[in-house]
Amino acid sequence: MQSETVQTEPAAIAASPWATALGAARHLREAVIMGGAYFAYMYTRTLVFDSEETALANARRVVNLEESIGFFWEPNWQAHVIDSAQALVIFFNWAYIFTFWPIILVTAVTMYIVNRRIYFYYRNIVLLTFFIALFAFMLFPLAPPRMLSEYFVDTIREFGPSFYASREAANYYNAFAAMPSLHFTWTVVLGLMFFRSGRLPLRILGIVYPTMTLFAITVTGNHYIVDAIAGALVAAIALALMWGLQRLRRRASSAPTAAA
Repeated sequence: MQSETVQTEPAAIAASPWATALGAARHLREAVIMGGAYFAYMYTRTLVFDSEETALANARRVVNLEESIGFFWEPNWQAHVIDSAQALVIFFNWAYIFTFWPIILVTAVTMYIVNRRIYFYYRNIVLLTFFIALFAFMLFPLAPPRMLSEYFVDTIREFGPSFYASREAANYYNAFAAMPSLHFTWTVVLGLMFFRSGRLPLRILGIVYPTMTLFAITVTGNHYIVDAIAGALVAAIALALMWGLQRLRRRASSAPTAAA
């Protein structure tokens, strides 16, 4: 009789109105966090005064930096693909748009449903990278390569999809948030998550996904190579911070046990 009570009690608790309300509150909290992050992204772009002039000047500084280092390769990559394989240009245009937010959102929802622990771990890493990048966007507004017409072509405007190059679409993102490239940062984080899954197809995806993104962001003229390097560095910083926080939590949780 006692065993029946033990088995049915959790189900009764899970079905209680309080548990249902608590679960709904948690879902709402996640939605508020994501919406708040996007609001912060949109608000901070208004804090940069004289942003277009400054962003274009910074773009030429980045070009000079890459030339001095010896890897200002993006114009050659873009010109070669446009001249020899326009179908590949169109592929990279669509990949730039549809292999970013759709994959991030589908992966996030899947992890939230299937494995909440992994979801929160990588959600916190993404938020850390996001807030690091926000300060960089305010301190160093940077025009993307496609705005330097003397070097680059805006491939999305030239080859489509046209809706993404419209003025209406530009209202929903910060055109001068190129450094670091969150596009590359988050695909690196997702690629790491896929690779650490242990399954061969996901391991392959974990390598191919960020590699394809690197070419997509540069061939389309949306980011410099330096942006991708900075994006990878931001991802590494966030991963290191999460690793340190986890070690501190383990020490804190093990201290009472050791004392006992």
